[in-house]
Amino acid sequence: MCIENDYSEFETRLGYSFKNKELLITAFTHTTYVFEHKREHFESNQRLEFIGDAVIDLVIGRVLYDSKPLESEGYLSKKRSIIVCEQSFANAARNLDIGNYLLLGKGEAQTGGSCKDSTLADAFESVIAAVYFDSGFEEAEKVVLYQLNDTIEATLAGTIFLDYKSKLLEVAQKRNNQHRISFKITDERGPAHQKEFDCEVCADGLFLASATGHSKKDAEQKCAAAAILEYEKVFGSVDVL
Repeated sequence: MCIENDYSEFETRLGYSFKNKELLITAFTHTTYVFEHKREHFESNQRLEFIGDAVIDLVIGRVLYDSKPLESEGYLSKKRSIIVCEQSFANAARNLDIGNYLLLGKGEAQTGGSCKDSTLADAFESVIAAVYFDSGFEEAEKVVLYQLNDTIEATLAGTIFLDYKSKLLEVAQKRNNQHRISFKITDERGPAHQKEFDCEVCADGLFLASATGHSKKDAEQKCAAAAILEYEKVFGSVDVL
């Protein structure tokens, strides 16, 4: 495999410089690109993704275990599921500008593949696996903690939730002047395997936020996350912890 590219800026953001750049290239290679270049011996990032997921899972599990020595397994599992998830990894990938480096098939690129949460999250996991194979677990652990530090701290502080929809409904019912929250799917498009759904949420008919997801549930969760922030602006300070 031979792809000329300058990854120095990416490596600076990542906090790690690769000895074997081909590992990084593989981490950026989507299955659709491999399909279109099958005679050129490209490998997609799917196998790296598998390892990256396991590495991140262990790193975050250990951090939570050490940070919360008195908490139960159930608590630790719940907190880990908030950190080790598609949205968290996609956000980290955007901070790293991974979408700009992805190798995608033409069709995938034309349909916005470089912006999809699932694609970005998979690439982030693959990058972590690439660090692991390049230098071992300790270096991979450093990168994971560096890239997910804000998410870890926010999760431990209770300002990031697994179920934003339930949290929004809870917030709306806590106030003396309670508000009726309603979600509405306003549009859906794309083929069956690549659907996108637009959602908006209102409080007593007053628009709060909108979002797009790859399922109705995903769209509602993203919409609720945005609405929690808007809720305080519209109705005053609220306790969302």
